[in-house]
Amino acid sequence: MTQPTLFVCALCKFPTAETSDTTGGQHLIDQLMPQFEDGTVNLQPVRCMAACDRACNAALSAPGKLTFIFNDLSPHQAAPDLAEFCRQYAAASMGKVPYGLRSPAIKQAIAYVLPPLAVEEVEAAIAR
Repeated sequence: MTQPTLFVCALCKFPTAETSDTTGGQHLIDQLMPQFEDGTVNLQPVRCMAACDRACNAALSAPGKLTFIFNDLSPHQAAPDLAEFCRQYAAASMGKVPYGLRSPAIKQAIAYVLPPLAVEEVEAAIAR
């Protein structure tokens, strides 16, 4: 089974005029890092996800599985729910986490769900 990757925008700002030495996105990443020390999910910070008005933003994907795009994640509160969803996703066939198992925060934050790429397309892209 291929390890899923959670992309999190490190540049997302805190949703309020909070003063901090770090961004909201980096704060969320820092909260998620210990959650994935077991290696079930690859946490990948990115520089921008081009949805600054809906920060904090993340995307979860794996070859042959659905891709989930998240908006409006709370940098202070989203890490436990997001980590749990990532574990559910890793275990689910095609990434199809049953709706009833998703936390209310995750249900609200899901902006888009994209279909999986065909495995052949993924393998061809990796081979390039």
